[in-house]
Amino acid sequence: MKRMMYFSAIVMLAAVGVVSLAQQKVVWIGPIYKELAESLMRGFKDYYLRTYGEPIEVTFIRPGGWPVCVDKVREWGGKPDADVFLGAGAPAHRLLQNLGLTVPYKHAHWDAIPAEWHGMLVKDPDGYWSAFAPWLVSNMYNEAVLRMLNLPVPQTWEELLDPRYRGLIAMCLPYASGTMHEVCEIILQYYGEKEGWAYLRYLGAQVGRWTTGSVDTMHMVTRGEYPIGIAQPQMNAMVARRDGYPVGNLVPNVTILVPESAALLTNAPNERNAKIFLDWLYSEEGQKYVLMGGYFPARSDISLSAWAAEGVAMAAHAISALGGKDNFWQLELELLNYDLALAESRWDFVNKYFEEEIYRKWDELKSTLTFIEQVEAEIKRVAATGRDVSNAVALVAQARALFGEGKLAEARTAAEQARTALK
Repeated sequence: MKRMMYFSAIVMLAAVGVVSLAQQKVVWIGPIYKELAESLMRGFKDYYLRTYGEPIEVTFIRPGGWPVCVDKVREWGGKPDADVFLGAGAPAHRLLQNLGLTVPYKHAHWDAIPAEWHGMLVKDPDGYWSAFAPWLVSNMYNEAVLRMLNLPVPQTWEELLDPRYRGLIAMCLPYASGTMHEVCEIILQYYGEKEGWAYLRYLGAQVGRWTTGSVDTMHMVTRGEYPIGIAQPQMNAMVARRDGYPVGNLVPNVTILVPESAALLTNAPNERNAKIFLDWLYSEEGQKYVLMGGYFPARSDISLSAWAAEGVAMAAHAISALGGKDNFWQLELELLNYDLALAESRWDFVNKYFEEEIYRKWDELKSTLTFIEQVEAEIKRVAATGRDVSNAVALVAQARALFGEGKLAEARTAAEQARTALK
């Protein structure tokens, strides 16, 4: 009996020893891509073992794009199953911050991250979040397919509405992708709310395929299934070109900075390790793993050419993607005067309205616009005969205005009246 009790005690002690070896853990939640998540896991595990002499278990939760991740944290209600919100731009972080779901933590390398860039915040002044990987909102195109179709690369948001590109565009819903959500904000803030939603309706009618998210859009373009992909993080084309795909990224005439950021969640179960991770993420070592994961590093004091000389293969691809610049912050361009407070205040509305008024009415949008264009072509033919078509022109212009407002039945009626006016 004593021998059995002694053996049981040894088993229990051994079990405790195993638990103690595996008890260190940290959990991330966020929308970052798989390649980056795997790179950061690999780097941080190595750093933790090397620094603290014991392994750490890293878990990454990716329920979807920015909005889906935000909703998951809101669902937890301040009792999270994760420690760090990893990824997403300023509106998502500001929303979580104002809901009390993140707490301030100024990591050890806070001063290495710029406060702002071209008028846009790169980190929160109160320490709630800061960028670890900056990028610009861009669109992606497949050079080979556009060349085969004898089509130029659309350079502006307006050119994307050219009927020549109809059916050739892949795009997702803003709820599925934070990048697409930011595209909506760019359009709404640049054109104004009324004209912005009108533009988005016209853009919706151009879409040939709705994708499940920005990654799916990227794959559609890289495989050549669709030559144009809307709402692509700037680095996606860099990674695709590294992998041999004939793609390019176009920073459109109006864009914004996305400060892909990290934040400490309120009541993080593993707060100590979360802070250790954040300190490492913004260190030079952590930033190298950001780059190796296919994103641009955020520190202002790093040199991509120096890293390339050290043998960091991704550095050369980054320099090429940045037009020869040695650091992301050396890029020279004008950004939209972005209203972060406005974007945060209508976060949920934009996602819901787009789905209800554009995605769910996609077929009706396409058929209505096609009908308006048919009537416009008829007006042009009649005008060429010398007849007065002013009444028809006014009615078809009214049809376009009604289309932009989402009054599709009324738009079709006005177009029909324009056609009748030609008789």
